[in-house]
Amino acid sequence: MKTTTAQGRGKKVLIAAIVFFVSWLAGFFAWSVFRHPVSKTIADPPETGVKTGGYTVVLSEQEQAADGITAEPVKPVRYARRIEAYGTVLQPDPLFRARDIYVSAMASLERAQAEFLASKKEYARLKALNENAKNVSDRDVEAAGAALASARANVDNARWSLQGARDEINLEWGGAISKWIFNFTPQYQGVVSNRDVLVRVTLSPAEALRGIAREIIIQSPGGRTAPAKFMARSKETDPRIQGPSFIYMAPSRPAGLIPGMNVAALFPSGKSESGFFVPFSAVVWLQDKAWVYIKKTGTGFSRVEVPASASSQVNGGYFVSDIFSAGDRIVVRGTQALLSAESTPKATGGQEEGGDED
Repeated sequence: MKTTTAQGRGKKVLIAAIVFFVSWLAGFFAWSVFRHPVSKTIADPPETGVKTGGYTVVLSEQEQAADGITAEPVKPVRYARRIEAYGTVLQPDPLFRARDIYVSAMASLERAQAEFLASKKEYARLKALNENAKNVSDRDVEAAGAALASARANVDNARWSLQGARDEINLEWGGAISKWIFNFTPQYQGVVSNRDVLVRVTLSPAEALRGIAREIIIQSPGGRTAPAKFMARSKETDPRIQGPSFIYMAPSRPAGLIPGMNVAALFPSGKSESGFFVPFSAVVWLQDKAWVYIKKTGTGFSRVEVPASASSQVNGGYFVSDIFSAGDRIVVRGTQALLSAESTPKATGGQEEGGDED
């Protein structure tokens, strides 16, 4: 009887030990899970990431709203591509000097003419007195005649000097700009006050055969543009290009043009082609290249390079001919936020490219 009782007690102890061990094991497992949870990257990847080996950025719709990211369909346009040439904004000092030379020559002529008129009157007076009872001597009349001849010669010399100054200025600046200098016109005043600037543009010999463009676009190193009108041919050229040069006038303020600045000059080519318009706000610069983001899906974006050069620039953006397809949507606001997300990627685990479809 005692043996049976002891066996029963042994079984109870064994069962209690097993229950204790199982409880301890369950508690240890729960504690381990709490301290080291299973990564969510496999079953529930993060919303933001970068595709390995690519440029795709994934942002949730909430993140896009917070960053102000807006995408719009690219706009198809027709564009007459421009030819790019090089130019230099001229200093106004030569215009000052030309004006001074001309004014000085004019003043010399006016003085000579005044002296001639005074000598002519004096000669006439003395001659009349000499003829009226010899009130003055013949020698006085002769001296007055010599002074008159000298004054006449001075007038001729001053007139030739003035003509030489005019010819030199015409040769230097051409007819239109020379008239500004001679007449002190508003155009001359605008250039010497830096309200407007003159730009010397040099074309390659091949491009020069197309003829003279009456209106072009001047682009500053910072990318801003201003319209320019043809003024004259230039007697100087850029020794690096060895082509003909032309002088254009442009307002200084829109493009921030200042004397001595090297600029780009955009000439119409006459050829029109189809493509798409990319606004400035859609372009982000990285490693001296221009990029835009195409919205592929509701949360997925792909970065692509675009040829953003001076020759492809239009009002407010760039013309792109062969990068996009009709219906492509590009990010026009918030591009910098996408670039920041791409440059600081999070782990993507098993996330697939592009996120959810629209």
